[in-house]
Amino acid sequence: MAVILGISGSPRKGATEFAVQEALRETEKVPGIETIYWSVRGKKIGYCVHCDACIRRNSMCIIQDDLQELEALILKADGFIIGSPVYDMNITAQLAAVFNRLRPMYLVHPGHLQNKVGAALSTGGTRHGGQEMANLAIINYYLMHEMLVSGGLGGCYNGGTVWTRDNKKDGVLEDAPGLDTIKRLGMGVAEAVMVTEHGRAKWEEMKKDLGLIEDKSPLRDH
Repeated sequence: MAVILGISGSPRKGATEFAVQEALRETEKVPGIETIYWSVRGKKIGYCVHCDACIRRNSMCIIQDDLQELEALILKADGFIIGSPVYDMNITAQLAAVFNRLRPMYLVHPGHLQNKVGAALSTGGTRHGGQEMANLAIINYYLMHEMLVSGGLGGCYNGGTVWTRDNKKDGVLEDAPGLDTIKRLGMGVAEAVMVTEHGRAKWEEMKKDLGLIEDKSPLRDH
């Protein structure tokens, strides 16, 4: 089974949680897909203090809190749907802290996320409140880890975007075009994960046949 991990970057139970879970429900319509959901809500997540202990020790972040739970899930996942409410035209502080703290992933698990699939969604209280900007912050995280970005199927562009009018779950349900992007996103990620799963297996076989050796140096281009 291929695993798709959904992450809500919202500190409360509301629109983003529902939107991420709705996208996951859509992915489950594709045979061979298993989903996991994780939220920053209620979690203790410290922020990166740039101590560089991760670099010196070649280890994940030395701060011990609830992020270790997420690290284990990330290592299991083949695809990701990460969502955030819009805070000042950007993602939440909690989600930013998650991304910052996961910085050592390329050191400790070089190439682990390469060519896996990631997608972004965002919810905002106003129609043009920064949803695409928030999605871009999530997409940049994927690109940094050499992942493949899916915007969803037909008309989603850079991911799911919802205008909630600050009405939580009901706001998502009332925004029919926005909800449609969430569903298209889920289906697009599921299809992309299945394609890349088969493609990666074939590529590993080809590399052995061709005698190719990849540079997995943790300092490569970083």
